[in-house]
Amino acid sequence: MSAANLLPWRQQQKRHCLRFWGLLFTGSLLVTLGLWTARRSDAPLQAQVFAPRQASDVALRQALAQRQKQWTARIVQRQQQQIWAQKKAQTEAWQTILIALARALPEQAWLVQLRFQHSTLSLSGYAATLPALAALETALHQLPGFTPTTPGEMRQDAQGRWQFSWALTRKEEADADPS
Repeated sequence: MSAANLLPWRQQQKRHCLRFWGLLFTGSLLVTLGLWTARRSDAPLQAQVFAPRQASDVALRQALAQRQKQWTARIVQRQQQQIWAQKKAQTEAWQTILIALARALPEQAWLVQLRFQHSTLSLSGYAATLPALAALETALHQLPGFTPTTPGEMRQDAQGRWQFSWALTRKEEADADPS
């Protein structure tokens, strides 16, 4: 049997293997460097592309904040208008009561003070004669929305006029909101 010299074949196989792995390593290094360079060169382009979008997002946020302020102001204004409308309705409801009171007053009686507090309407004034005072009492009993309570102090002043004070309590039905 003769001995075969495999040394040149092994060296050739070793060179092929080193060449293969060297090319694979160098290729992967070149691909990585190429991708990194492309990414680096693409970053300014992306910044240019995304800059308008970012600016529009900022402008949109500012516009939304401005719109929210406007809506808040509008809601506050609407609430103020509703409060004003309620007060106006209450005032208009009082207008009818005061007109009824003015019509019910006898000609010889007049009011000096009119005060409403805690569902009590307090009247004070003068009557020229005692029959006018009696007519006033009758008229107050017929005033819609109020129930007369006991009369306050009644006295005659130095000029002969009768000074009176009266308290009327508001009925429950009249407390209902007219609006």
